[in-house]
Amino acid sequence: MENQVKRRKYIFLLRSTNEESVRIASSFLTDIGVRVLNRQRDLAIIALATTEQVEAAYQSGLFAVISAKAIKTEHRTKLPEEQDKAVEFWNTMHSPEYRKIEKDQTETGKKWASKDKDQEPPHSLYDPEEFKLALLKDLDIPEKELLRKIKKKYRPLDGASFKKYEQRLKEKYKDPTTAYHLARIVFYLDPAYQEVFLNLSESLLDFFFAEPACWKMENEISVGVVFVESSQQNGPTFTSNERNTLQGRIVDGLDWLAAQAPTAAHLTWVYDWQFITINVADNANPANENYWRDAAIGQVNYQGSTYTANWNGVGDYREDMRRHNNSSHSIVIFVTPYGNTWHAYAGGSRVTLADHNNWGGWGINAINMITAHEVCHLFGAADEYTGSGTPCSTCTSNHGCYQIPNGNCGSCAQPQQKCIMDANHDRLCAYTQGQIGWADLFVEVTTGNVDWAGTDDDVWLDIGDRTFFLDTSNHDDRERRNREGYALNYTGITKNEVKRVGIRKSSDGFLGGWYLKRARLWVRGELVCDQNNINQWLEDDYCWWASNTCGSSADIVNRLQVKISTANVSWAGTDDDVTITMGGRSWNLDNPGRNDFERGHTDTFNLDPGTGLYRWMLSSIRVHKSPDGLAGGWKFKGLKILVNGSSIYNNQSINKWLENDHRDWFGTIT
Repeated sequence: MENQVKRRKYIFLLRSTNEESVRIASSFLTDIGVRVLNRQRDLAIIALATTEQVEAAYQSGLFAVISAKAIKTEHRTKLPEEQDKAVEFWNTMHSPEYRKIEKDQTETGKKWASKDKDQEPPHSLYDPEEFKLALLKDLDIPEKELLRKIKKKYRPLDGASFKKYEQRLKEKYKDPTTAYHLARIVFYLDPAYQEVFLNLSESLLDFFFAEPACWKMENEISVGVVFVESSQQNGPTFTSNERNTLQGRIVDGLDWLAAQAPTAAHLTWVYDWQFITINVADNANPANENYWRDAAIGQVNYQGSTYTANWNGVGDYREDMRRHNNSSHSIVIFVTPYGNTWHAYAGGSRVTLADHNNWGGWGINAINMITAHEVCHLFGAADEYTGSGTPCSTCTSNHGCYQIPNGNCGSCAQPQQKCIMDANHDRLCAYTQGQIGWADLFVEVTTGNVDWAGTDDDVWLDIGDRTFFLDTSNHDDRERRNREGYALNYTGITKNEVKRVGIRKSSDGFLGGWYLKRARLWVRGELVCDQNNINQWLEDDYCWWASNTCGSSADIVNRLQVKISTANVSWAGTDDDVTITMGGRSWNLDNPGRNDFERGHTDTFNLDPGTGLYRWMLSSIRVHKSPDGLAGGWKFKGLKILVNGSSIYNNQSINKWLENDHRDWFGTIT
């Protein structure tokens, strides 16, 4: 997520409003470094840009108006009606009233499970109705007959009972991810299914959960925002001000996600706005949203296409948007004042926002972050809050295309970081970034639980030929007992390019070393290394660790050890500097705090092999002593070299004085 300090948000109104023109304009802005956040059909582009980039955009001749402020009336009179509608909500977002809403931090930072707020229902990427149909087919039984066989009365799951039932599923199927989704699917079904779900066939589970259902939050994504209000007298409606404010807050929430995305994600939202009124009576206590949603989708008109008044119509509308915009994905956001069971939830490629108890007690101001939170669900992000309702209860369930664990779940995170999936925070933790598909490399390191285990020194992932800096901004990394994830975004690395898995630390700072307990690495969704119980201090001259079992190369040097013997004759020892050169690299042989190269002693040196050193590169050896000091020369007796624990050279009969002008010894490794 990149620094946008020098950029401001601008609206770019297209001079020519057609599909070809908007694509040319969007590509032009991207090419000059502008961060395109969203497109308002083929009418306008909203983006983050510098003043220099804005000047270049003016010179292109592609845009009629470019503005970071509200657009004045005299300019609006020259615009086509449709384009003026895009300007209308832009101006709303720059009004004093809207600015006041943006500055209101009353609800910021509060947990989504706060006691004074309504809870959202549980989320799973798998559709409950689809799973039920597959289950009934697998059992070859009608639903009524199945439920009739279940004699015990079950209550709906919530809070503690939900958590307990999820644990039973985990024990039954030996998989926390399967348990996570099954518990959330059964929540929406008849409570009697709780018994059925404890006896599912392996074939059904394989059919549904063998491959993760997932989207990555990247490239252009179509968004159909459908406002659903009543046409009946005294029916539920929004005021004009509420409608404009909701538009602005939804756009703000998705723009925030686009601004957080890595540049390589090319995340842009492409909007279609639908303002629908329906002749349907309000229901204060609906069983589900179908009573208003189906009627609404039946009145949507997109590019001349209309849709059936049922759930299939929602899917057809989404697909038409995706095809028309050539988008990677498409979603629908329903916004309504109609009576609804919950104020916000996501599933089946749609988000529902309902003015239930003043937007769940959050108020209209929080719709931006509520929208961002719910949309993250559609792309694989898991809830991270605990408390009432159906919170997360495990850090071991995996989510998203890259199957990243829910390591920031409040019930087990060490420590829990601020994140949009936990609370009303404008921050995406590393685990959420991985789950929504931004991290093709994901690293997790755990600091040991011993005195002085933590460190403030710099740390890197080492994959053999490359290193990646591991750091979390605005967070104190690698404190004692911390388990922390690092999302390495769009590195382009494949599994075969991971020659090894290692962790490096910079030279010891004020507090000394760092006690590394565990390291894990995922590459494009595959866990390629899980090294528990490393329990190694990274300190002094030994500030690295590398696994001998992780990685694609058996030839790369992970551990390089040199054992040098000094002869047992008078004056054989030395205090002079000794270096060894192999594979075009040199190391100074010195163990801090020890008196090396004493008469009759064998000294062991653990050398940092660095990156990109392979066994085949170690063919010649040079041992060099610095000019003679007070004690004169050094009698070099023997040398042993070990790579990854195995000896590649052993000569204990060298017996050569290195002194005066003859201070080098050369050898060859076969």
